[in-house]
Amino acid sequence: MILVSKYTAIRQQVNSYLLKQLSIYTNKNKLLPFARSEVWVRKSKETCKVLYISEVAFKAAKVYGISASVIASQLVSHFCDCNENFMLKAVAGLIYIEVSPNAIAGCLQSVVEQHRFLALPHSPTPILPDSDTPLFLIQYAHARCCSLLRLARHEGLISFDQSLQVSWLDSQGKFRFNSHESQRLIATSVEIIDDLVCTDVLSPIYWHSKALNLTMAFICFWRHTRIWGEVKKQPELVQAYIGLIVVTQEILRFLLEEKLNSAACFEI
Repeated sequence: MILVSKYTAIRQQVNSYLLKQLSIYTNKNKLLPFARSEVWVRKSKETCKVLYISEVAFKAAKVYGISASVIASQLVSHFCDCNENFMLKAVAGLIYIEVSPNAIAGCLQSVVEQHRFLALPHSPTPILPDSDTPLFLIQYAHARCCSLLRLARHEGLISFDQSLQVSWLDSQGKFRFNSHESQRLIATSVEIIDDLVCTDVLSPIYWHSKALNLTMAFICFWRHTRIWGEVKKQPELVQAYIGLIVVTQEILRFLLEEKLNSAACFEI
């Protein structure tokens, strides 16, 4: 099962647009085209922001004999006029690409729309690892997500009979939540979606680390967010919180079952 398509993963979108702009740049300046494999971006180390960095200008500089700073500035100048989902800036030859809330929301919603609420029954608990192991913590986080979704259904906030349409953004195009914890959970989720689409890593150790990162981000979010406290005052905010829980549950389920060969427990 594919969690998201290559057209949904944000890193793939950034790579495609950057390749397009580099192609325009090379054609305009009558330069040899750049290979697709050379145009790649990496996620920044910022934990609460969906930000990518490209070093393609340095690679191009070696090939074309032009300053990396000049190439980066020209690419950014043209790129900024072509796509409102990405905000670029050139710094010392590096290209920083920050992703708009609208593009991030589209990625999250694509995961939500694949979610099947009917697959959240009360089920017998399988044999689990020791409670002090990282794998148990991941399974616990997944089960906690399921529990919160059942509670949301009980409160009449969602229906298990139809897909959830989340209003992620407010009237100004910003996320309805802006806490450190929610932004960390979003950034971690997007990073894993990127990895599932853009990497061919098979090692369970790698995916275990990714699942644990998402687990810790979710636990931090859950502990510091009054999910039900805003039901009457801001119902759309609560719906967005629920959407984020759905995304977390779906990614953890996929990682547990497809990458770690483990049970994705509905309850513990």
